[in-house]
Amino acid sequence: MQLAPRITQWALLGVLVVNALPLRMTDALWAEDDPATVQVPAPSGPYGVGTLWLRLVDTARNDPFLHDGSKRELMVRFWYPALRVRGCPPAEYASPKVWANVSELMGMPSLTVRTNSCANLPVLMGRHPVILVSHAYTGMFTDYTFLLEDLASRGYVVASVAHTYETTAAEFPDGRLLTSALGSQYAEGTLQTDQQSLQFAMSIRTRDLAFVVAELERLDAGGSPFAGKLDLRRTGIVGHSMGGDTAMTSLGQLVEVKAAVLLDPALLSPLSTRGTEKPLLLVSEGREEWSEAECELWSRLRGPHVALIFRGAEHMTSSDAVWLGFYVPGLHVETGTMGPEVTISAIRDYVADFFDAYLSGKPPGLLLNGLSTKYADVRVTTRTHALCGQAPPGPQRAMLRP
Repeated sequence: MQLAPRITQWALLGVLVVNALPLRMTDALWAEDDPATVQVPAPSGPYGVGTLWLRLVDTARNDPFLHDGSKRELMVRFWYPALRVRGCPPAEYASPKVWANVSELMGMPSLTVRTNSCANLPVLMGRHPVILVSHAYTGMFTDYTFLLEDLASRGYVVASVAHTYETTAAEFPDGRLLTSALGSQYAEGTLQTDQQSLQFAMSIRTRDLAFVVAELERLDAGGSPFAGKLDLRRTGIVGHSMGGDTAMTSLGQLVEVKAAVLLDPALLSPLSTRGTEKPLLLVSEGREEWSEAECELWSRLRGPHVALIFRGAEHMTSSDAVWLGFYVPGLHVETGTMGPEVTISAIRDYVADFFDAYLSGKPPGLLLNGLSTKYADVRVTTRTHALCGQAPPGPQRAMLRP
């Protein structure tokens, strides 16, 4: 069981770290006009970013966490490309009730995070590829805001799913705050990491995503802000940790999902190592050796696939902890010699280049081919190389003519 040893490393995500920020100012982190506010790193794409929250109800499924016949309901947060609007108020990073819940779990006061997205802006004209997101075990759908805002700024509609009653906290439109029945990574000693609990969570997650994919078709058909704006023939998925297992399993089960990014995945289920002909980006953080499950998966991949090792990083580096936790004494998140700013750029660029290549039809560039010297601390293994049985190779070098 690969997930349980990592659980103790998970007590650090965006909400948690904000609550633990010291009172000194850090120029790279604090908003210039408000010393009580921290700022999500600005996205790099050409578009403005809108965001909205939707409650989705699966009327065909009883919620397996409940025993009263209640139907399964989910909160999904979207980020999407929009026209840039001057002066629009930044959307909430998390609701006050969610902040209060996590603050209580940690016994810390809360501060404010300023995002780069505005609530309920009109979606940019045209049809846009879609990225599904599945969070880590008991994580939250905002835990990767630095990456998801960036993908939206590059033209993707991002749908991040809160897996209800597993996610630490999710607020619904009627004001209900639904919290985890499996403990929380934010409350020491509460997290359930036994095999039965993990398998139970996984079985629910994959059905959640299948339902969300079906709902996206309904949203695109009409009666929603996304009507006529979703190109569901170009749907990808991103998952972190247990979300990586969810993403890999969904890639195999859902014909609509065309490509997947696994961020330091915990591959727990047999379905997640069966292999696929669909494109896959496998990311490891801080390890020099791949796990047995990752080696097994790599040997069974038949389509385009790339593996990355972020040397000197750690399990939380692909979350918002990369830009928050690095500056908090006692909650330091390793990023290797690249540092947080370059690491943020690297994560964004590799993920966006992968989806650009395999959802939008652009040629794979130097990064995905292991030919770039831009990010020296990222080791790249392409499909023509063995992943296991030898040390992961460094980036291949090519003589580029001027």
